[in-house]
Amino acid sequence: MKKNILKATLVAAFALIVGFNVYNSQKSDVMSDLALANVEALADGEDGGSCRWSRVYDSEGCVYHVCVANGSGDICTCGATKG
Repeated sequence: MKKNILKATLVAAFALIVGFNVYNSQKSDVMSDLALANVEALADGEDGGSCRWSRVYDSEGCVYHVCVANGSGDICTCGATKG
């Protein structure tokens, strides 16, 4: 009787592990909107300087300059920042 319980427990544990691995292999990783925007901003300047500096204000009122595709300043390397 004890051997049957042990066998059933081992089979259940094995099935649980296999099921968990199958579930994880079917999930797809999705990038957040912010990560996608960063990738696009970085890739946008690959053609040699289509990005320009733009001013960005943080929640405390500090000014940062970020190099983005729709900036209005001088040409820069996309994705760069300076404080």
